[in-house]
Amino acid sequence: MTNEQEQRPEEEDVTTGGEGAEHQHAASGGPIDFEAIPRIAIKIITNPVDFYQTMKKSGGYVEPLVFMVALSVVAGVLSAVLSLFGFGMATAMTAGLIAVILVPVFVVIFSFIGAGIAYVIWKMMGSHEDFETAFRCVAYTAAIAPINAVLGVIPYLGSIVSAIWPMALLAIASIHVHRRSTQVSWAVFGALGILLAVIGLGGERTSRQMADQMQDWQQMMEDARRQSD
Repeated sequence: MTNEQEQRPEEEDVTTGGEGAEHQHAASGGPIDFEAIPRIAIKIITNPVDFYQTMKKSGGYVEPLVFMVALSVVAGVLSAVLSLFGFGMATAMTAGLIAVILVPVFVVIFSFIGAGIAYVIWKMMGSHEDFETAFRCVAYTAAIAPINAVLGVIPYLGSIVSAIWPMALLAIASIHVHRRSTQVSWAVFGALGILLAVIGLGGERTSRQMADQMQDWQQMMEDARRQSD
């Protein structure tokens, strides 16, 4: 038996299979499988450990970037729709529409910035993985964006969840992709999640106070106009 014949069964094992085929798709250079996006998102939400254990560490930036853009657009649309029914802050609809229009640009910019920060953190933790692996770990946390958009209508809860949940996913990625210790991974990304939650809560409180002040000012102007009439 030749070497080529000996290696052929292993190649077939790698490139076949259900969920594994979704991650192999980008590596093969084929077109993006948009139908796989919701399945991948559901898997990340319901079983993140298994997802990151089987996630391809390479295969290009296009597939995870498209995944981020798609889920971010869905989140923006949800925010805009919910604001039509009076949920969320008064500016939610405007913000949602802006997100839908500008999200491709901002996702490209901030995804690489976020991945760069995560890459530095993992390097400091002793990871030997490259930047592409860090980018893929960060990109797939976008799976929770639509859920965060829905939870955002609940005062302050959305800020907490949107800060802590992504960091929890990155802690799982740290353990199963970067092979860092469980204790260190949860300590580092848990602390970051708490810090981001505090910042988010402060920002939301300030925004709500400004919105209330604006409504009070508009009411005063309306009352003054009525008195002048």
